[in-house]
Amino acid sequence: MSDHAESDVHAENPQSCHVHIVPVKVLIGVFIALVILTVVTVEAAKYDTGALDVIVSMAIATAKASLVVFIFMHLWYDKPLNRIAFFFSIVFAAFFLCMILLDSHAYDDYVQGFQQDKTPTVAPAPAPAAAPAKK
Repeated sequence: MSDHAESDVHAENPQSCHVHIVPVKVLIGVFIALVILTVVTVEAAKYDTGALDVIVSMAIATAKASLVVFIFMHLWYDKPLNRIAFFFSIVFAAFFLCMILLDSHAYDDYVQGFQQDKTPTVAPAPAPAAAPAKK
């Protein structure tokens, strides 16, 4: 007999137990997709696209996170509302991070002025006293 109290409930009602067996082909395909997206991330970092750098990197990271959660964490086989809620939460988090990072350069002048105000000013060292002449 099992120590787990819910084991009897699952035995009586097999529909309540959600077991999802993902084929190995799917897991390998997702792994290859993640490796390809990682290579795309590294290659995208080599090119300067200006303000699109943040958007491109966040889009790739969102795609990778979605693959991991949907396939490896079996959310794809869960209720559709959970999938939709996760997807939009990831999209909104990526959107908010993009907005923060794109707006960060607007305050560069203030930051530089603050850093200049905080740098200590060093008084010039006094000139060394002249050594007395030897007779």
